[in-house]
Formats: sequence, structure tokens, C-alpha cells
Amino acid sequence: MRHPRSSLLAAAVLLVCCHHADAQSLSGLSLSDPLARTSTIGMPPSASSERGPHSIRKWSFPDGNEVSVTARRADGRIVYMESSWSGRVPGSPTDYPGVNFGETTLNELRRLMGSNGFTYASRAIFKTDEGVGTSNSYEIAGRPGAVLTFISLVRGKDVDAVGAGRRKLGDVARIGSVILADAGYLDGAWGREKNADPAARPIVWSDGTRTAAPPPVSAPVAAADGPAAPLLRALECRGGFKPEVVLGTLQRSGVIGRKPAQRMDGIPSYVPTVPVEFHGLTALTVEGWNYEGIQFTRAPGTAPPVHVAMTVVGDEKEVTETLKRNGIVLKPHEEGRPFLYVTDAEYSDRKLAAQFRGRKLSSVICSVH
Repeated sequence: MRHPRSSLLAAAVLLVCCHHADAQSLSGLSLSDPLARTSTIGMPPSASSERGPHSIRKWSFPDGNEVSVTARRADGRIVYMESSWSGRVPGSPTDYPGVNFGETTLNELRRLMGSNGFTYASRAIFKTDEGVGTSNSYEIAGRPGAVLTFISLVRGKDVDAVGAGRRKLGDVARIGSVILADAGYLDGAWGREKNADPAARPIVWSDGTRTAAPPPVSAPVAAADGPAAPLLRALECRGGFKPEVVLGTLQRSGVIGRKPAQRMDGIPSYVPTVPVEFHGLTALTVEGWNYEGIQFTRAPGTAPPVHVAMTVVGDEKEVTETLKRNGIVLKPHEEGRPFLYVTDAEYSDRKLAAQFRGRKLSSVICSVH
């Protein structure tokens, strides 16, 4: 691991680590390496233990950062590695160019990796000594069974600020740990239940760099300041909007097509041509309706008069918690004013229904009644 050092010994350790650093590795170590290879770190472990079928070694460096390695006792092969930030000096680099401890935010990580990846249910949100943590995991292209995980931390006063909706999780959570592990080991340690971003795809990580694998459609993610901005602003429910204008803008910019994938109860659903993310959620489809609009028609009085929505993976509780973690709080109904809510969803279109059969779906809706 490339940590700043404050002594000659530490500098020597750094040289050893950097010399041996390789693609798909932490501190110069790769999954399935023998535990004996940790000798390349250049200093004895600060702690050693044997827990059931596993051997664990830990190294503490002069800057306070740590590296932990877990190996199977049966064959001595490494199955888990974690590099952790001490919290002392923000900006110390991880083994991933562009990702720095205590500096890179969760939003920056999402943009860098192209999606939220997937999350182990047990690690979606968890308490730490100084606040809360959340995780984002990614498969690695060409490396079946390997999982790369980033732990983002919210510390101090930011914890209350996120809980109260004054700050957004993605803006204040910063990288605190990087984990490279065997998928089978993580299933045993963290559980098999996972929630995946539909936009997730294996990352390509080689020669010290990592990028997202090319998507089926080579187009950029629709960011908050990009072509999907009108939709994202409308979904935040902070003011008035016209659905026919919002979706019309998305059509003209190519974010959605002209023909809806389905029309359920008179409300059209469009499949985005690029990933559209709203505070940790990725849209499967985008919906909008206004009985007075020029684009969407339906008899008044049978649905919310004005609304925009996006359908996402996850049940109502999961989606609501994701929004809350990102600083978006649902709003109660108030006559004549926009309010945000989450409700269970399903598809009537056969193709969409088959694609997401067995998965829980929800709609995130900003509506004016």
C-alpha cells in the first residue's frame, strides 16, 4: 500500500510495497497468494491470530494506516485483504489511482466506477466507532470470484447532518477502507443477500488502473448537471414542474426515446438510453403524467394530476432508506404542493415483467395533488 512514511524504515517499506504492487492487488499482494508472500511488506505484522479455519495478520504503519490479510489455514492462500485509513491525514493514496483515503467522496467513487456496483445487505449501512459506514462492491472483469469493495465513512457532525437531511450521504461519505476478497469468503462473512445497481458491470482493472467495462450503449451517465437534470430536479420535489416539459427535454436530449416501453393505467414508461441515477438509485424506467399537458393524456381525477417518477430495484423500505442515507427525505402530502413518496411497482409489459421477474420494484414519485 502506498502510504506516506515518516522514517527511513517506513520509506524502505514503501519502496518494497510499490515495487511489488501489481494489477488487482493490495500492498503488492493478490488473492490466492500464499500467506508467506506478506514478507514482501518488509516488516513483521503488528498482530497475528488464528480464527477457526483462517489465519489473520495485521500491519500498522507510521501514518496509522493499516493492512489486514486473511488466509485459509488449510492451504495458506489469501482470501481477504483490507487497507484501512487511520483518519489522521486525508488524501493518502489507496492502491487505486484517483481514490484517496478521507478525500474521495462516495459520489466521486460512483462516477469513477460507473455505478453503485452491488451491496451486501448486511453492509448497506453500519455503525462505526466514529459514525456510520456504507459499502460499494464490484466484480472484476476477467477475475471470476474476486470482489473489490470500498467502505465509505461518515464521521462526526456529518452523521447528524445526513440524518436530518441537511447534507447528502454521497457528498460527505469518504473512502475509509478498500477490500479485495474472495466472493465465497464474503458470502460466509457478510451473507449472500445482495442488492445490485442495474447499471453495475464488472470493472476492468489492469496495469494499476481500473475502469468500468464498456457498456452496451457507449453513452455517459446522466448526471445531475447533464441532460437528465430536469428529471432529477423535479424528483427532488422542491418546486413546481411540468411533466410534459421534463420528459420532452429528456427525449430531445436522447436520454429516453419517443416510444414508451409500456403504458400502464395511461401512464407511459420509458427505458433510459443511459444510466440515470438519483441519489443512489438507478432508474429502470422513467414515468410522467399531466392530464393538461400536450404529451400525456388521461381522464382527470383518476391519478395524481401532475407527477414524474422513476422505477427502481428494491422494496419500498429499501428504497426509502437509500434516499434517506443520501439526504433525501420523503415529504407528506400537502394540497397543491409537490411531495415525494415511494410505492411498490410492477410492470404490465411482458418483456419488462420477464426481465425483472422475482425482483422487488418501487417507484419514486414527485406528485402534485
